[in-house]
Amino acid sequence: MRIRGHLALALTLSLAGLAPAGASAGTIGFDVLNQGTAHEALYCLSRDNDRMVAVGAPNLIFDSADGGATWKRDATASFTGAPFGCQLKDGMGLIVGQQGLILWQDGGTWSVVPKVSDARLFSVDMNAAGLAVAVGGFGTILISTDAGRSWAPVSYDWSTTNTEGFEPHVYAVSVSEDGTIVATAEFESILRSTDQGKTWALVHKGTASLFDIAIGEDGIGYAVGQEGRVLRTADKGVSWSVVDTNVTTNLLGVRRNGAGKVLVTGLRSLLVGADDGSALAPIAPGDIATGWYQGIARGGNGAWLLGGQAGRVVRVTAE
Repeated sequence: MRIRGHLALALTLSLAGLAPAGASAGTIGFDVLNQGTAHEALYCLSRDNDRMVAVGAPNLIFDSADGGATWKRDATASFTGAPFGCQLKDGMGLIVGQQGLILWQDGGTWSVVPKVSDARLFSVDMNAAGLAVAVGGFGTILISTDAGRSWAPVSYDWSTTNTEGFEPHVYAVSVSEDGTIVATAEFESILRSTDQGKTWALVHKGTASLFDIAIGEDGIGYAVGQEGRVLRTADKGVSWSVVDTNVTTNLLGVRRNGAGKVLVTGLRSLLVGADDGSALAPIAPGDIATGWYQGIARGGNGAWLLGGQAGRVVRVTAE
């Protein structure tokens, strides 16, 4: 299904008046760590040791130096347009967003990288070798081999993904330490490259747009999207299988916690389960049943940190 624009930005206005959904919170922990205003939204969280960043609209960057326990607004960056994607890695940082926005950081203030595209950029990832990939609207894929200082577009024949001739939005990307790139898009398309984006293989196709992806160095990963769709890979994105969720809401983010569990965020939805491909179950701590969260990062000690509505950052624990 075609969605023109960033999902959270486009759909959060539709949340008012919707009935609560989800299971009882039970013993699930839920703590608010940062509270913004009603008109703010956080789409991405990233962590590099104790340093964290959260980005969103309008023109928001929040920083944490203590693993997410406390947050402050970053007023040093000068840029135009809402950020949607972020990545911290080995002391460096990347942020991408509206109108081809790319911000780069190497331990200091954020600097605007010269534009190579006017497309809305939704997601960015980078490995320790400096291979970075940003993806966005209408088939946009940008590659950097110098940790985001410079970028170049790559092309792909999108006719393999749909018969209408669309250039689909590419919503999320994962870059492994061995250079494997896996990107998710509309039409449940999953692309994979092992040569820094020179060639691509379409490894999966369906009907639901896929809004986030997370693949670990052990090859296990997940992709999530429309109508409760969750896919799992155990071979670094070569093949994918469906994970049962029993929900039909749009799912926006996914992360493993390194302690045997996986968490999925969405519109009025939060799913948790074992990191083994078994079914995920809905939980509803805090304001989950009436709101949305998208960005996810590990919070330490098996917890997750989530970013979403009203500029909130919350900590969720699931025993």
